[in-house]
Amino acid sequence: MDCRKFRDQHALFVDQMCSELEAFEMRSHMRFCPECDRHDTVVRRGILLVRNLPHIRPSANFNARLAARIRAEAPLHQPAFVTQSSRLAEYVSLAAAVLVLAFGVSRVFASKQPDIYRMPPVVATRPVSAPSPFGTSALVATVPTGMSIWPAIMMASQAPAHFATAELVGER
Repeated sequence: MDCRKFRDQHALFVDQMCSELEAFEMRSHMRFCPECDRHDTVVRRGILLVRNLPHIRPSANFNARLAARIRAEAPLHQPAFVTQSSRLAEYVSLAAAVLVLAFGVSRVFASKQPDIYRMPPVVATRPVSAPSPFGTSALVATVPTGMSIWPAIMMASQAPAHFATAELVGER
């Protein structure tokens, strides 16, 4: 388990809502990762502090006083032109937002031809190789047919002579 997965699943671990296997993995990770172990300690201490706070009990007439204060703070009535003009502004801004969104979506999904790059064709030629003296028809015709490894024997017997002649030709 890595630290990211630990932190993603930590709330489930603290609330004991994860499986036994996940809880085992979490505890194992905390054993080897001091940062995640510290994170677990800090979270659990915070929860313990909140649970140990004294309960707040509002007074008996709290709800009635709160409702009266909210009514006192709210304006008694708004002029009709303010309400209508604010609604008109809301509709205009909503219409503008819809148009901008539609334009953006149309730009994203517009069918655009992909750029096609035309490159000149590549012409490859096979390198010219010198003919092998071992693959000539004269050599093949002189080999007896009863020997199964005759090509290797013929190459081994002809190779020193071939290299010797190649060295002599190169010295001229």
